[in-house]
Amino acid sequence: MAIGEWWNQVSGTVMHGLEVTAVGMLLVFFTLGLVILAMVLLTKLPWLQSKPAPQEPESETKAASPAVQPVQRTPSTPPQTNELAQVAAITVALVCSRRRSVRQVATTKSTRGSWRSYGRAHQLGL
Repeated sequence: MAIGEWWNQVSGTVMHGLEVTAVGMLLVFFTLGLVILAMVLLTKLPWLQSKPAPQEPESETKAASPAVQPVQRTPSTPPQTNELAQVAAITVALVCSRRRSVRQVATTKSTRGSWRSYGRAHQLGL
């Protein structure tokens, strides 16, 4: 085999590999661009954006009673934070109760099958 024939085979194989690599990377970056574009568009949709809370007009309260100053309320925690705190407290209570029940099931069995009963209780979510 002459060096020219060998070089033609090697260069053809290398060129084919480069073409496959280029097409694959083009597809990867095109798909990544589509995902980023979809994320940007989803954040811009008007029906998915949060709506501002309606504000009370100040001119009506001042015109109705000019001598009385409106009381400015400063809530200690916003309502959403309060709800999130309640959800977190319930979740922690559920997790703690599940851990206690698994420990009770594991300790009530004999020592011979304690690991087996613990594993089964864990799989069943007890």
